Amino acid sequence: MPSYPFFCGKDCGGDACPLLAEVSGGQVTRIRHNPAAGPHLKGCRRGFDMPLWQNAPDRLLTPLIRVGPRGSGQFREASWDEALGLAAERLGEVRAKYGPQAVLNQGSAGDTGALHCTYTLLNRFLALFGGCTRLTGSYSAGAAGFILPYLLGSSAREAGFDPATMRHAAMIILWGANLLETRMGAEVPHRLAEARRRGAQVVVIDPRRSATAQRAADWWIAIRPGTDAAMMLAVLHVLLSEGLARREFALRRSVGFDLLERCVLGLDGGQARSPEWAAPICGVSAEEIARFARAYASADPAMLFPGYSIQRVHAGEEPMRLAVALQLATGNFGKTGGSTGAPNSYLPGPRVGRLPVPPGPEQPSLPLLRWPDAVLEGRAGGYPADIRAIYCLGSNFINQGADIRKNIAAFQKVDFAICHDSFLTPTARCCDVVLPSATAFEKEDIGLPWAGNYLLYRPRIVAPRGQARTDYEILCELADRLGFGEAFSEGLDEAGWVQRFLDESEVADQAGFRASGIYQAPEQERTGLADFARDPLAHPLGTPSGLVEIASSRFAADTGLPAIPSWQPAPEDPRYPLRLVTPKSPHRIHSQGSNLPEIQKKAAHAIEMHPADAARRGIQDGAEVRMFNETGEIRLRVRLSAGMAEGVVCLPEGVWLVMDEQGIERAGSANALTATTGTPASQSPIMHGVAVEVSPLPQRQACP
Repeated sequence: MPSYPFFCGKDCGGDACPLLAEVSGGQVTRIRHNPAAGPHLKGCRRGFDMPLWQNAPDRLLTPLIRVGPRGSGQFREASWDEALGLAAERLGEVRAKYGPQAVLNQGSAGDTGALHCTYTLLNRFLALFGGCTRLTGSYSAGAAGFILPYLLGSSAREAGFDPATMRHAAMIILWGANLLETRMGAEVPHRLAEARRRGAQVVVIDPRRSATAQRAADWWIAIRPGTDAAMMLAVLHVLLSEGLARREFALRRSVGFDLLERCVLGLDGGQARSPEWAAPICGVSAEEIARFARAYASADPAMLFPGYSIQRVHAGEEPMRLAVALQLATGNFGKTGGSTGAPNSYLPGPRVGRLPVPPGPEQPSLPLLRWPDAVLEGRAGGYPADIRAIYCLGSNFINQGADIRKNIAAFQKVDFAICHDSFLTPTARCCDVVLPSATAFEKEDIGLPWAGNYLLYRPRIVAPRGQARTDYEILCELADRLGFGEAFSEGLDEAGWVQRFLDESEVADQAGFRASGIYQAPEQERTGLADFARDPLAHPLGTPSGLVEIASSRFAADTGLPAIPSWQPAPEDPRYPLRLVTPKSPHRIHSQGSNLPEIQKKAAHAIEMHPADAARRGIQDGAEVRMFNETGEIRLRVRLSAGMAEGVVCLPEGVWLVMDEQGIERAGSANALTATTGTPASQSPIMHGVAVEVSPLPQRQACP
């Protein structure tokens, strides 16, 4: 049976996993590992399930035009000529009447790659269209992307580490990082297992006993969500008060570490940030905090591996700042087997061409989290434009954005909405034109890894099903109709772009790359900012001081928040005493796959709750409950589990919404309860530590 190099190209953190696709009778039948990648680079169950997406009976195969109310799912099939003609007409009308800024760019990375990255494709298209209103930040890593340049300047993009360096670590601290289920690089799970076999102690700090905590950890510390900054400050207190910190190392490489030290020890007139202070905040005993801090200090080297979950909370910038401060304080910053405290993905990959985005005209922008507010309120609400049209590509924005009800209302308000997708998602149901897009099996591309120093290649493996087209093909024709087709394509088809990218790359053996599907760069054990760590004067960072700016006057001036890292408690409301976390499902890629019965059967969707919390509310295992707050209400069954901290409830994100006429969400779509009020510094999404309450539903009485 013939097989071809393949990668999913999905934005799950392992979006460049080296795989092989087996084909029989013109259909993809099986996915397996690509042995050319070696023993550590492997895919996950999401990739192995990709044929389910490809061959799904409800896949969109023809263009659709809405005929019923938005959200009703009432469409008629149309020809490509009619659908593209209508799209060009409506987009052109909005541009002519209101200006290009009236079009909201909802591009996201639902597909990735050098050419077919949906985010880049739409950015290029709308720049040539004349502009748009663009969104800044991200749902994945908005707070991290905002704060790290204040700490590290332009050097932030070089602050990660290659997964192979994990083998040198004596301790690996997974702070909010569930590496066995949420992909933070195709190589990472196997490097973690290898490091543990070699004797590294693995510590997981997480509100729930995740699969990683169960299967790969020596020590699970159950922390309350959103309190990571408080515990980090308490760890610093132990290091500093007990003489365990590498003070000279930290002081020589940073600005403001001395100010942070004074604050932590209470020498500035404030309260000392001791373990006793932190314990009631984070739900971890003072004894355990101190024990962890001492173990951390004695491990040489210690790798702090932050998950993005710790920055999807109120004031999520602060734990990212403190992760860097901790690695400085312990002397692990820039050390092989250590880390800077930044996520591992902050390293460049091999040189290769990518689809360029022209600068275009100056475009108004707004924080991603606030897009529905901007649509609903416009200039009158202080936003930069009155939005009349939405172009959505590469995301299920209604489902995946905070506050589902507000998202639906925003789509209802605009004059025109268009998307490309392979399925009729909740967002597609609210569009006027839905264009069927090709899958990863149906388009050639070069894969760019989340973490690791390699590239992948994927040919077009099968022809597109039905009338599906690639996003590039769709945008080329739409650009033609709007008058900038030549500028968009530069006269190149998809194969031409891929060849240009390879010609601009460091890949010398192009034929070998195409045949094997993988190119691995010579250096596979890079440690971010190692040169700076060894000699900060000879290798200064791209900050104003050339050092790590633990105290940032720029941050204080831009945000009005303290210049040094701090603990900023989330607002309390006694009506909502529980804290909701919304982790990734190991079976889905965000909302992708939610509609597939085979995926749904793999794990029953339910609210997970600690038995003690349930008992206090009179809730039995398996009962239907209502989980609610000021944003909305979800009704779903509950599953009791002692594998989480008390006071915490868990609902994996991504399930497609089902909203009834009363506005109650019935499928368990977590964003029915999240809000568009973001982190104070950067207005980034808050998807964990969300205040909620859970109560039992009245039991139905049987008929006499």
